[in-house]
Amino acid sequence: MKKVMRRFALIVTLVTVFASCSDDDSDPEVINEEETITTVRLSVTESGTTDTEVYTWTTDSQDDITLSANTTYNFAIEFLDESDPSDVEDITEEVIDESDEHYVFYDNTVNELSFVAAADDVVDADNISINISTDWSTGDAATGILRAFLIHEPTTKTGDTRDDFGGETDIEVSFDVTVE
Repeated sequence: MKKVMRRFALIVTLVTVFASCSDDDSDPEVINEEETITTVRLSVTESGTTDTEVYTWTTDSQDDITLSANTTYNFAIEFLDESDPSDVEDITEEVIDESDEHYVFYDNTVNELSFVAAADDVVDADNISINISTDWSTGDAATGILRAFLIHEPTTKTGDTRDDFGGETDIEVSFDVTVE
């Protein structure tokens, strides 16, 4: 009986060893390293014109945005890595290529300023706009802050506050806004 038990234990050990030593060479999980974003640009074009103002946020400074009252604008946002001025990387291209994994959320304290996704905005696989291109409307004179969040892997793309979207914030930037 002891011989049978030893052989059984030996067989179980060998089976366990061989089963755990498979030659499964499946690809390792791809880790999406967070990009370095040093600059965010908002290109703001008044509807019906070709007049474009570019407002820039960098790690060192930010521009203030000035808009006319009762006017509509197109805002196009860009994300750049300018840490090496001789090799500027446009992160926006990656955001567009990975539209299912990204979303731009705007938090706005200017009561007289609202937006919708523009007709030419990038959409994800579910046909949800990711807000790279948005149309903004101003009302009467007002001031406040416009915050833009680039969200990586949001759990949803609907909500009213940053917390509603889940995921990770790749970058958050703020602009002071005056509507006059």
